[in-house]
Amino acid sequence: MRMRILGISLGTRDCGIALLSHNQLIHWRMHSFHERWSHEKLEYMLKKYDRYITQYRIRHVVIKIPPATHHSKALLTLLKKLSELVQYRGCMVACQTKADIKGMVPEVTNTETLMEYVTKQYPILLPEQAQERVSQRPYHIKMFEAVLAAHVYKEHMKC
Repeated sequence: MRMRILGISLGTRDCGIALLSHNQLIHWRMHSFHERWSHEKLEYMLKKYDRYITQYRIRHVVIKIPPATHHSKALLTLLKKLSELVQYRGCMVACQTKADIKGMVPEVTNTETLMEYVTKQYPILLPEQAQERVSQRPYHIKMFEAVLAAHVYKEHMKC
């Protein structure tokens, strides 16, 4: 199946990005936005996402969102505006929680098994996994979540 998928693990301070194209992981990254929440910060974040959508000609966007208990007003605003942007660009959009993903991939039970599963699918991420395991301050978790969300979406679309 030939499709381009942008996976986003959404947050107002940090987000993970993953791009799948033709069943290959072609880009993965963390973005940090440590400024105070403002309209300018929202616009800056949306421009980053829009750049990925247009540069890579994305057709599907899957957004991994936190559980409802962690939805701040800022996160809800970001999610709404991002969904509007994705639809404006003519892309399919889907939202998933970690619980949704665990339901589709039962072997993912915690952060460690999430990273193991992702690196089995995409061994190119082994250096990030090794770095994350020894880090006192985990940084790449959202990137792994974005990769997994995009992967699960891709597998679901095959059915």
